[in-house]
Amino acid sequence: MNWQEHNYIVFPKGFKGQAGIIFGIEGYPELSKTKFWKKAINFPETGLIITSTKVEDIPSRIRFAFADNSNIDENRIDWDANFEIDCIVCDKKVKSWLFFVDSKEGNVKNQMTELCNKIAEGKANSLYKSDFSPIAKDEKGKYLWLHDKGLSSLPNGLSNLDIYKVILTGNSFTEIPPQIYEIASLEELIMAVNPISKFQCEISSLKSLKSISFANTKIKDINCDLSQLKKLEHFDISRNSLAKFPEKIKTIPNLTWLSLDSNLFKDFSFIDNRLNKLETLYLYSNKVKAISKETRYLGNLKELLIFDNEIDNIPDNISDLKNLEKLEIWDNPIKFISPNIAQLSKLKSLRIDDDFLTQKNKDKLKQWLPNCEIHFQTRSKK
Repeated sequence: MNWQEHNYIVFPKGFKGQAGIIFGIEGYPELSKTKFWKKAINFPETGLIITSTKVEDIPSRIRFAFADNSNIDENRIDWDANFEIDCIVCDKKVKSWLFFVDSKEGNVKNQMTELCNKIAEGKANSLYKSDFSPIAKDEKGKYLWLHDKGLSSLPNGLSNLDIYKVILTGNSFTEIPPQIYEIASLEELIMAVNPISKFQCEISSLKSLKSISFANTKIKDINCDLSQLKKLEHFDISRNSLAKFPEKIKTIPNLTWLSLDSNLFKDFSFIDNRLNKLETLYLYSNKVKAISKETRYLGNLKELLIFDNEIDNIPDNISDLKNLEKLEIWDNPIKFISPNIAQLSKLKSLRIDDDFLTQKNKDKLKQWLPNCEIHFQTRSKK
């Protein structure tokens, strides 16, 4: 192609939002021919063009305009020249150019998903095959891996896949895609880093679910009884700026692993007997000021990560944690350690800052925990 050739992208008058060109769909019109180094591509009011032309067959350079020839500020327009959706249940993909004018609102991505559905049903065909299958496999079985793809919807047919895990981190989902509820074999669901604000009660239909992550979403509360999720053991709701614990988590009958890190909790007051099966608790990078007496409900705890808080002592009630094997409490201004820590006979690993501890304090700690590997860290010059 001549270096002067370019696509002349024309948006409708006053257009804002998402526009897209979907390439390589058989039976749809070809794009206009290039004339005098310029291929004019005029978007309709819908902002969507579907064409049989392949992206490799048009110029790679672009220029923008509005239909009324009004002034155009290219800083208002974002262009994603490589947006693709794998059809998952077949070996095809749908390929597009996406444009965002002042906003990311629009329906082009959903239209691409609908095309995938038609392709899977044999009602349409894409000239593009998937480069890599989004279905991967490990020692436990097959799983769906769609990380950081910019997706807001999924194609149909996932119920036909024998997968145990779905990873959808770093996308644009505002809810759990309805296709997920059709996967009866699903054991692990990772929805982290998506703009989800509401916890959906339909999740209780996933009876095989063992682990779920809503880390770094917009969820602030849970209004569902989760008691039917009898196999659910792992729950991750970290990095959500939570100051109040979602009480309905306590309805999960067999919860053993809970991640609350990087929130805004100030104490242990949310802990009660309904969390007594916990074996792992991540509470690091919060605002916790003390290890309070709610430890009496954590007798089964084996791992406690509570570093990067505001705790200044390890109190007498630390002895409640009789099954504790690992304690990470560094990056806290610890000035006092109760001798009761000696009762943690199963403790194998302790990491703690020594900025405010004397050598005598450290020697006593080693005497109290002779079978524990203690890692002292110094954060500031004394």
